Amino acid sequence: MKYIEKDAEKTKKENQQSAHDTDQVLQKHRWVPVKLLDRKPVSRDTREYTFKLPEDKPILGIGACQHVEMAFHMKDRMLIRPYTPTQPLLPPVSSSSNEPQKNEKSHFISEVRDGKGVFTLTIKTYFPNDDQPGGAMSNVLDCLPLGEDVDIRGPTGDIVYEGYGNFTIAGEKRNFCRVSLVIGGSGITPAYALVARILLTDGDETEICVIDANKTTSDILLGDQLDRFVKDSAGQLKLAHVISKPDENWHGLTGHVNESILREHMFGPSDENIALLCGPPTMIEKAVLPVLDDWGYVRDENMFGL
Repeated sequence: MKYIEKDAEKTKKENQQSAHDTDQVLQKHRWVPVKLLDRKPVSRDTREYTFKLPEDKPILGIGACQHVEMAFHMKDRMLIRPYTPTQPLLPPVSSSSNEPQKNEKSHFISEVRDGKGVFTLTIKTYFPNDDQPGGAMSNVLDCLPLGEDVDIRGPTGDIVYEGYGNFTIAGEKRNFCRVSLVIGGSGITPAYALVARILLTDGDETEICVIDANKTTSDILLGDQLDRFVKDSAGQLKLAHVISKPDENWHGLTGHVNESILREHMFGPSDENIALLCGPPTMIEKAVLPVLDDWGYVRDENMFGL
């Protein structure tokens, strides 16, 4: 009974908050239609989708590391998948702040702030073949005519980055100085949102290490954006790509994520360091968690799924 009462109280507060955020689209318990505005190819199987928010609600309302649930109505069911937007990346400008566009970085910061009336998803399309039926939602979006609607709600996710090393994790306030991200495939999108929030916030000195595992170099998502963040970060961000099926032009790490790679390219366990994991279950459960457990990371203390 206590759990039911607590859950009911939480839902009541969330509904009240949604009512107050009149410019914000996302609501946890109500679907809102958004329009597919644009679709751009990023690679042979990855698309960048831009969605238009309702006219009277220019703010998406999502925190760093959080997700949007997207729904498409099929004939016999509703198809639902969670995605992490790759834009917006920063909260909207407060009415009291002043953000002049003096250089290229400040212009970019302005462009990726919430409040523009749109949001972007970068999604890999899993096409059907003889081995698997393909990704249902990714194939729907790949074929969806421009101007058509899908529904969204949220935000979801137990982890929210608030800035300057401050996290809210399952409702609890935590602070960490260094962040290690171990990522596989499309798991890079919430990691990218976190990296961007840290590096684009003036005075946020949180250090970041990213291990990004993929089959081939063409499978790397947001690679150009991450490389630029590395270049501009003055050492605050370190990035290691691991490619399991490299071609002759690849000179970086090869094979699968293992103990040697993790210990070399992550921050070690401590109260000031957090490890965030997002990738295929086989990789996380068999290759990553046993190593980090043995190393001294503690699940739900300084090690979490993203």
